[in-house]
Amino acid sequence: MQKIDFSSDSLPAHLSDKDRFRLWRDMWMEQLGAAEIRHAEDKRFATATKMRFVGDLRVGLFETTTEYYVRTRRHVANDRDDIFVGFYRSPRPQVWSVADRDLSLQHGDGIAYNVAQPCRSFTDGVTSWVLASIPRALLLRQAPHADDRPVTRLDPANPAVRHLERTIDFLLQSEELEAAPALSRQAGESLADLIVLALGAKGDAAEIAIGRGLRAARLREAVAVIEARFADPALSTEMVARAVGLSRRYLNTLLQESGRTFAERVLELRLQKACAMLSDIRNDATKVSDIALAAGFNDVSYFNRRFRVRFGASPTQYRGG
Repeated sequence: MQKIDFSSDSLPAHLSDKDRFRLWRDMWMEQLGAAEIRHAEDKRFATATKMRFVGDLRVGLFETTTEYYVRTRRHVANDRDDIFVGFYRSPRPQVWSVADRDLSLQHGDGIAYNVAQPCRSFTDGVTSWVLASIPRALLLRQAPHADDRPVTRLDPANPAVRHLERTIDFLLQSEELEAAPALSRQAGESLADLIVLALGAKGDAAEIAIGRGLRAARLREAVAVIEARFADPALSTEMVARAVGLSRRYLNTLLQESGRTFAERVLELRLQKACAMLSDIRNDATKVSDIALAAGFNDVSYFNRRFRVRFGASPTQYRGG
């Protein structure tokens, strides 16, 4: 997965604020799309950008102190033909105008925007977005009417919209996908499916997207909860299901389809934690029973048996090398 990270801190410090802004604008027009951009003159110029390329799609984090962003017919004439799906993260509202629609965006609002449409926006303060872009042709193969409107507000009650935002955040923070082309390809497919569902796909396209993208996103959230709370002896499928808004039955189905049940995942995580603690010389004075409890086991005899099966030695033997 190709990635780009950039901050205004990388710009030459000897340049004036105005020259720093101009240099950034010239460097980033290709990635941001042709536009007229004006910086807020009463603020020191600052910007930060992250981009991750996932096949034909990309996700990004974009923050800047620029106030005005305008794309005219001249700008869009020879620019790329993508659909942007973004979530606004700034504390102050942003005013958007696309075609005959005016939108006032608040923190957390999501929109889908056809970049082939002229637009203008104004923000009094820092502009901040997380977003994904998908080639329009690719999107329309699965959702033929996705660009019927130049800009669309995303429904926050739609589960696909919530999962889409979380998936964008996950991809922006992930470092593992860069060295795993197969995983990166799968992540791109899931991202495309979530975009299709967020834009209201129906029929066969929706069924396919639900089967791939939405299920993958739900599984990832459930696994994240398990990994964060496995050391709690009281952790149960009911607790995980409530945390991610799923039924217990559906959660168990997702986990079984992934190749490991809830109990198998939790046991492995607890054993790995206990193994790490036993290997750490800082824990040499800690009782094995206390390590078992810290890893989430409330039955020391059961812990000893499972540890021996997993690692071929008792916890005491393993600690002694």
